[in-house]
Amino acid sequence: MIRISYLRYVLWSVAVALSAACGGSQPPISARGAMPETSALAMHADRGKSRMLLEAKSTDLMYVAASQNGQNGSAYVYTYPQGHLVGTLTGFGEPFGECTDSAGNVFIVAYSNGSMSASTIYEYAHGGTKPIATLSDPDIAVGCAVDPTTGDLAASGNGVAIFKNATGNPVYYSSNFHFYYCGYDDRGNLYLTAVDEQYGDRAQLVRLASGTTDFEQIGLNTKLYNSGNVWPSVQWDGKHMAVTSTPYRKPISVYRLRITGTNATVVGSATLSSQANNYSGETWIQGKSIIGVGHAGGHYEAAFLWPYPKGGSPGRTIKRLGKTLYPEVSAVTVSVARSR
Repeated sequence: MIRISYLRYVLWSVAVALSAACGGSQPPISARGAMPETSALAMHADRGKSRMLLEAKSTDLMYVAASQNGQNGSAYVYTYPQGHLVGTLTGFGEPFGECTDSAGNVFIVAYSNGSMSASTIYEYAHGGTKPIATLSDPDIAVGCAVDPTTGDLAASGNGVAIFKNATGNPVYYSSNFHFYYCGYDDRGNLYLTAVDEQYGDRAQLVRLASGTTDFEQIGLNTKLYNSGNVWPSVQWDGKHMAVTSTPYRKPISVYRLRITGTNATVVGSATLSSQANNYSGETWIQGKSIIGVGHAGGHYEAAFLWPYPKGGSPGRTIKRLGKTLYPEVSAVTVSVARSR
């Protein structure tokens, strides 16, 4: 059985306690055989050092983060969408979420090794191997997002920490909500998914509007669910806020929303077929694809690329991430190269 980390267990237990109180795809791309350097990169990562091929800086990159037994986090870096392993980042604690900014900088949210009461956000330049900045969250954080209007970084968890220009010490907003992932729209409004206060397997959508300090619950004409290690993600897709729903032992659903005031209406939906795969962590929308992570067929760690907004079966699967046996795969993002 794949181990559930302490933080995952805590959040899952919160949800359970709240509840008690009230098709075919294209052939998979094998990361191991994608290019000659792959095995060397993965073995190098096992020795605890980060490594990146020179070609990484000039191409779009997909970062998939994982850990082993809740520690020793790594991020496996692939060309996107080709799926060639070009690098591995190491040296952080257990990762939970990732995000990028318009410059292609990558942020990895992880709780610090040896600490279960605070998190660190590591920032890497596109294709870089060493953090260009580390930010401290005063509480446990899960997800992150960058405001396209200001460059501010938000980290969501037991509350929300906002880092102005993604630097320095944050302004922290405490809340009665237990947040999962977050995403900004094109106007700088922050949307978050959260544990429902009445039903442990239900999730809700919350907003911290630009320029305000109060959280607003958004009414939605459908139900959102969370299940085990699969927590609802929320992200701006260029036209709509998109939020995922993950019912227990059912495929992930993706809803595109039209939001007016404090009410949201589903204007489009898609189902991400499971094919007996086990998913974990967040999803990431990149152009005409939505990416998820987990274990293919319940066995091999993998990243899945579905067509977006169509959904259906994965159009591409990248199996056997890195060289670690059964890592906890939790986060994914895409960094776009600034020049070609």
